[in-house]
Amino acid sequence: MKLHFDRALVERLLAHAEAAATHSPTLDQLSSPAYQKVRVIGRMPTLDDIDDTRIPAGLMLVGDQGVYLMSNGNPCLPDPTGAPNLVAYAKEADPRGSSSDWYAVKRASFGGDDGAEFLSAEVIRQALEATGDGPVWIDVTPVNIRTPYLSKKTKK
Repeated sequence: MKLHFDRALVERLLAHAEAAATHSPTLDQLSSPAYQKVRVIGRMPTLDDIDDTRIPAGLMLVGDQGVYLMSNGNPCLPDPTGAPNLVAYAKEADPRGSSSDWYAVKRASFGGDDGAEFLSAEVIRQALEATGDGPVWIDVTPVNIRTPYLSKKTKK
């Protein structure tokens, strides 16, 4: 399902992530030895086990109360309304709107479980470039995430 996000807000979130010296991990990154200070065996790693300078800059695609993008940069980018994180809701899955379809869209796109998937800064920049001046879109299903990109020109 193709989800659309406000371009200016996505650019702001990406700028925050890229300017941050440290980054919050997703659950997958928390479990990856590549980001651990010392490899954790026999238990689930905690944030204390992570070298947050190794986590790359990017955005988290979150399926929760709707579907939204947020910066993984630390400290968090607060929302002007007082929420701890500024987020860019998918137009189709925004619980703040008048549509009651947001939950059905969240389940159809992200699945029934809540979670977060990491999208690298490079992937987000490519999606911004490929979508021109329009809204940024991400094609999301419970098993696949696709972003637009421009194919590289080949020399003849």
